[in-house]
Amino acid sequence: MNESQRTRQTVAGLLLLIFLLYFWDLGQIPFYNYEESKEALIVWEMVNGGGWVLPLRNGTELPLKPPLFHWFGALIALISGKVNEFAVRSPSAFFATGAVLGTFFFGQRLWNWRVGLLSALILATSPEWVRWAVNARSDMVMVFFLTAACMLFFRFWEEKASRRRLIYLFYLSVGLATLAKGPLGLILPGLVVLFFLGVARELRFLFRMRLVEGVIIVFLVAASWYLLALWQGGWEFFRRQILDENVLRFFDTDQGGPSRDHAFYYYVFSLFAGLFPWSLFLPALGHFLYRSRVALQDKKVLYLVIWLLTGLVFFSLASGKRSNYILSLYPVVALLLAVWWDELIEGSLASPLVKRFARVCALVLCAGFVLSVLILIAHSAGFDLDHVAAPFLHPRDRANLPLVAHGLQTQFPVVFMWLGLLAFAIGWYFWGLKHDEWMYVFAALVISTSSSLYFANALFHPVLARERTYKPFMIGVRSTVKNAPLYFYKDAYDYGAIFYADRHIPSYKDDLTKLATDSSVDSPSYLLLREEDWQALSATTNHRLERLVTSEGRGPDKKHRLVLAALLPGREKNKEDGKEHHEGSEQPSTLDAQPQDKETSDQPSALSDQQGKKTQ
Repeated sequence: MNESQRTRQTVAGLLLLIFLLYFWDLGQIPFYNYEESKEALIVWEMVNGGGWVLPLRNGTELPLKPPLFHWFGALIALISGKVNEFAVRSPSAFFATGAVLGTFFFGQRLWNWRVGLLSALILATSPEWVRWAVNARSDMVMVFFLTAACMLFFRFWEEKASRRRLIYLFYLSVGLATLAKGPLGLILPGLVVLFFLGVARELRFLFRMRLVEGVIIVFLVAASWYLLALWQGGWEFFRRQILDENVLRFFDTDQGGPSRDHAFYYYVFSLFAGLFPWSLFLPALGHFLYRSRVALQDKKVLYLVIWLLTGLVFFSLASGKRSNYILSLYPVVALLLAVWWDELIEGSLASPLVKRFARVCALVLCAGFVLSVLILIAHSAGFDLDHVAAPFLHPRDRANLPLVAHGLQTQFPVVFMWLGLLAFAIGWYFWGLKHDEWMYVFAALVISTSSSLYFANALFHPVLARERTYKPFMIGVRSTVKNAPLYFYKDAYDYGAIFYADRHIPSYKDDLTKLATDSSVDSPSYLLLREEDWQALSATTNHRLERLVTSEGRGPDKKHRLVLAALLPGREKNKEDGKEHHEGSEQPSTLDAQPQDKETSDQPSALSDQQGKKTQ
């Protein structure tokens, strides 16, 4: 098999793995958190005439990020003809895929085919990377172009500035990274380049980088949008996108939000958790780099180390800290780990300590896999082990334990397949350790990690979504309310509800008298309000209100069901108004009288307890 054939087969295998981890059921899970729903609304605005420069979320709110991610989402929506979950999430999956393939080709070119393959597999199966690859956020778009910029610069430097096209692509990538998530796309590659050239004592190379042309390219790509947005959004845009989201978030201000409370060393533990199980070998990698300090004279390793340390220190100095901020460091860590694994597989690691440590890490992981298998079997058999796991979990995760147990017990065929793959991986693991065949150990890690990520997503995300999403409820609301006035009342405002309503929904917090006056007798206004607000309102208002239906989903924070109520004007309130109508109740309601279209045909009584089936 020649090199080109092996490369094509490797890319095909990587794409198959990526399809299973990133794209399988990507559009089947409804939005159930604030962040994805906020980004989805901007894509919806673009497709529905809200403009492509500075679309206002729900017609009133300025977006907090530049629009490159949303442009790609809107383009996919226009091609597919639908603004749905797949259209909004797929840019993240596509660009995560691009970064994995780029890491493969970069590692293959600088070292060999195996380093490229190992680095791509490490990156593709890192839990934090997978998490954001299927999330409707702008991070992966920025990470792809930022990674591309750093890789392109090194190739340009390595070839002694002989290929002008590489430096132009470098500046294009910097501009697009800036257009994806702000000035970080310009600052981080710039710092990496400066520190690398400084350590390598080649600062004069800057004069060969065509800086004037680079400024023009970055300006045309990124700054042109910022100027248009500033012209359209004025001071409010400058304050929110430039000051709040970038400048003030870096310093110790309230703009950092809860993320500003993290310690300086937060990213060390964040990187360890996000790369698990590969991160267990990071100490061995550190020992390897220290023992082979002479190898740092090899500019390839030196560049990767500077790239990693520059990003780690920069993000650690910032006040606001979140795990997704350091996603751009995952490709470089994957490359460094792949270089170490390649040495281990080749048997060229001179230090017995490193081999011994690698063996200990492998045995710990193997014990973990065995324990996972036993836990899965116990849960699937109906044993309650929540009290065992609870002390080791965050309170938010402890609250999800009953859902996890339910998913394991009701989806036993899926769990059985998962157990089979884990058992196979464990057997391969033991064989590799016994015969010092580290490639088999690596393959067992890939199988166990990727299968766990796939089945965990398949088992638990639908359960979490069913508990939180308002999608089935809002589909029923949409078919009932049609074009009648619809308002959020008090604190019921929710981005996911707006997205699935397929319309703008204003918020109303004042007395209902004006709404009742504006409504005609034949066309009532409708209110979306939290269940606890309905109870208070129905007991105190003088206006005629009819409770139509209550959502099954409790919203992103799992605390608030939504109630759809009709405000019926021109009539006096009577005793019947206080009656409550829940989803699936037998009492007649306005919703029950509505003809059901194809979208809601599986929802008896317009919004029934069949919502759970819709979310699946």
